[in-house]
Amino acid sequence: MSQAVVELSSLTLDISQYRAPFDHNEADLVLHASDGGKFAVHKIFLSTASPLLKRCLMAGSASPSPQFAGIVIRTEKGRDNIELVEDSMTTERVLQYCYPLTNPVLDNLDDIQNVLEMMRKFGMKGLMERVKGLLVQPSFLEEEPLRVFAIAYRFGFEAESRLAARYTLRHPIFGPFVKELEHIPASAYHKLLQYHRKCSLAVCGLTSDFSWFPAFASRWVWFQCDDCMHHSLSWPLSDGKIYEVNAWFIEYMERARDALRDRPCAKVVSDPLLIMDALEAATNCHSCRPSAYLDMSTFIAEHFSVEIERAIETVDLDISFHLSAQAVC
Repeated sequence: MSQAVVELSSLTLDISQYRAPFDHNEADLVLHASDGGKFAVHKIFLSTASPLLKRCLMAGSASPSPQFAGIVIRTEKGRDNIELVEDSMTTERVLQYCYPLTNPVLDNLDDIQNVLEMMRKFGMKGLMERVKGLLVQPSFLEEEPLRVFAIAYRFGFEAESRLAARYTLRHPIFGPFVKELEHIPASAYHKLLQYHRKCSLAVCGLTSDFSWFPAFASRWVWFQCDDCMHHSLSWPLSDGKIYEVNAWFIEYMERARDALRDRPCAKVVSDPLLIMDALEAATNCHSCRPSAYLDMSTFIAEHFSVEIERAIETVDLDISFHLSAQAVC
């Protein structure tokens, strides 16, 4: 019985205890991660995911192709071995994409970026297409759009870059530094700043030109009330007539303009703190009080916000993606 145990143990690979199938005894390749982790894998899965790696594996211990400078294949105990610069966690996640397994959970931008970098290194463009959608999860776009933009641009993902650029408008133009900017050219970041500035100019113009107001705008209470103090200027509407406007409404539009300069997005103009002063002034007026809240809510949600989004749509992110895309190939 003891002899049988010895023979069985001699067949076991000396590898880290990762879940199957990366501990298979019949694997023909062992990957050594930078932190000591070892993965017994089948070349067929890696070769299918990476045509470049396929050529390298076919060359065996011969000099690798230029794309794999620094990667050396050595043979030990009848199996090829490759030393990696990636850590065990990143390596395992990439292998999970290579194998017919459930995709791993990547719940932060660092993990996604590490996986994409390893996939790019080995020319796994098909797998990168599967991963790139993770960049534009709502939580990432809302909280870290500049990081998403820089990562997406770095790997040549145009649609994701443009979407992230749109979300950067929800943040001040000069926010905190993010490390991912070190991986993209200054020209790309400059173009993003230009885009922010152009969007700001486009939406700020809406606060001082009311020609975009709907045809029935004159029925809103700030055009109808004669009891409140009027603004010193009169304002033309799309019906060709000129109207006096309550001062409290113009003051709201001026505050909105200041906010839009810094964050040119529809979300800004519906900020309760921005609206509060206007509604407080309106409630002090007997004529405005009954209608001000409903009219303001309708104006902002159905017209002002919509027009802001429409104005932003006219601004192009004038940036070239062909150079960043070449880095992926």
